[in-house]
Amino acid sequence: MAKTYLNAVNDILTRVSVIAGDAGLLSSLTDSPRQVQIDVAKQVINEGIDDLYAVSNIAMPQEQASGSMTLVTGTRAYTLASDLIQLRFPMIDRTNNQYISEFPGGYNAMLISDPEQDDTGLPMFGAFRPTDGMFFVDRAPTPIENGRIYTYQYDKNLALTVAASTVPFNDAVFRAMVPAWVQLWKRERRNEFDEGLYRKSVGLASALLSQKQARDNYSPR
Repeated sequence: MAKTYLNAVNDILTRVSVIAGDAGLLSSLTDSPRQVQIDVAKQVINEGIDDLYAVSNIAMPQEQASGSMTLVTGTRAYTLASDLIQLRFPMIDRTNNQYISEFPGGYNAMLISDPEQDDTGLPMFGAFRPTDGMFFVDRAPTPIENGRIYTYQYDKNLALTVAASTVPFNDAVFRAMVPAWVQLWKRERRNEFDEGLYRKSVGLASALLSQKQARDNYSPR
C-alpha cells in the first residue's frame, strides 16, 4: 500500500522524538499540543519532494493536466484551473482548428497594443493579468465566437495537502527520503542540519527513483 502524507509526518516526528512509540502515532494532521511540529513536517515533506524531483531531472507523475475555457460574448478575462502553475501554450479550439497563443511581451504589451481596450472578434493571443491572475485575451468575443471551447494543457500544483494524499514514489524511495525530511525539519525547528546526511539521503532516493547512479551535489535549495 502506497505511503501517505500522514505516514511521512509520523515517521519524521518519531525520528525527532516528538512521537514516542506506535501508541503516539497521529491519526490526522491536527493535534493542538503538537500542531507547530506537525505543520513544519508537512512543509518540509513537500519541499523535500520538490528537491528530489528537481535534482533527479524527472517530471513528477501526473504533473500535467488539461482544462478548457469557453468564450463568452464581450468577456476578455477568464478563470482557468485553480491548481494551474504554468500554462502550456497554445490553447486549441479543436472544433474550428483555431489557436490562442501567448501574447509576445505579456499582459502589459497587450494593453499597449490596444490602448482603448475595444478590439473585438476571435481572440488570437492571451496573457495572465498580474492584478488577479485571470487569463486575458486580446479581443472580446462577439456572438459569433460565443461558446467556442479552447482546451489547454498545464502544469499543476502537486503539493500534498491532506493526510491520505499518497507520496509520488514507491516505498524504497520513501524510506530513503525520511532522513532527508528529518534534516529539513531540524533545520527549521532546531537550527541543526547535517548536510552530508541530507545529500546522502536525497542521492539514494534519486538513484532509486531514476534507477541511475546518484550524483554528487544534493544540497537543499
